[in-house]
Amino acid sequence: MIWVVTDHQATNESLVPLIAAKGYPVAYIECGDEVHKRMQFQSPKVVVIDCGMPDSFETLAKIRSEQKTRATPVIMFSQADEDLKQKALLRGADSYVGKGSLDWLELLAEIARLAGPAR
Repeated sequence: MIWVVTDHQATNESLVPLIAAKGYPVAYIECGDEVHKRMQFQSPKVVVIDCGMPDSFETLAKIRSEQKTRATPVIMFSQADEDLKQKALLRGADSYVGKGSLDWLELLAEIARLAGPAR
């Protein structure tokens, strides 16, 4: 299962079907609090977090701080911004991808690299 964490409905409407079309089960989550609740009883293959969310870096920090979730791959995405990219990678994200139609192809490649092939 791939989790897409964003509070932006338009991003959700374009990204979730794109990932699903590649054969990955995918869930849309609107906020970091919901990520933490779900991680108590589910283990996603990859968590994709929108840096534009107010709690995006807090969500990443909580994932990395807990023993059970520490190794879960995290991809962060946002508008192409070198400062955000550095911040995401320095705080423990496995990858950072820009937000845009061409960048979605890169995101799909990163999901495949981190999650393995879709079933």
